[in-house]
Amino acid sequence: MTNSSYYYRLPDIYMQMGYFPFPTPPPTAPLNRNMPAPYTMPISDPCKHFLGQSEKIVAQDGEHGFVSLVNPLRSGVLLYVNQWLITNPQACPLEAHIWFGKATGIAKAKASAQVTSGYIQLAACPAAQGQIMYGSDHPPGNPDGVFASIRIVPPMATAGEQPNGQWIIGPGMALTIRVPDTGEQPAFYVYMNWWEHPL
Repeated sequence: MTNSSYYYRLPDIYMQMGYFPFPTPPPTAPLNRNMPAPYTMPISDPCKHFLGQSEKIVAQDGEHGFVSLVNPLRSGVLLYVNQWLITNPQACPLEAHIWFGKATGIAKAKASAQVTSGYIQLAACPAAQGQIMYGSDHPPGNPDGVFASIRIVPPMATAGEQPNGQWIIGPGMALTIRVPDTGEQPAFYVYMNWWEHPL
């Protein structure tokens, strides 16, 4: 008489009944082979990514403080806005108006020198076509554009948005962030990054 075979000292009949000496390990998760690539990668070389910020702006005397990302009329490129941030260093909240329109509607502005390529190398990349402009002026009575949205920025905080290139600024147009003087002389900084692609 032959002895019944054993598996881990258990008779085969237990194995046939579905009993195993150890818990069945959970199935391993399938390897994700679809690695997401940034939208910026396929349409732009590294020397076409730019970032920069404004100087500190104080809205006062009933004026609006503003910062604009401007695409000059004859730039020959489109500006794809990747991210913008507004920093409120004061103890009171501020109201930011997001405006899209013609660059000619921006007056009394200075160009920020704090703009750089996002690709750091010994051989410098060409300068950006887009410009960060900032200043203050009285709110236009009939703005040549659209106030698309409003953001409330809490005290001592930074707020913003990351459209990931879905906001596109054509030549002669601008994205502007305006902060009105509400009697408390709000101060703020604005940071933007974008990439450029030939028309």
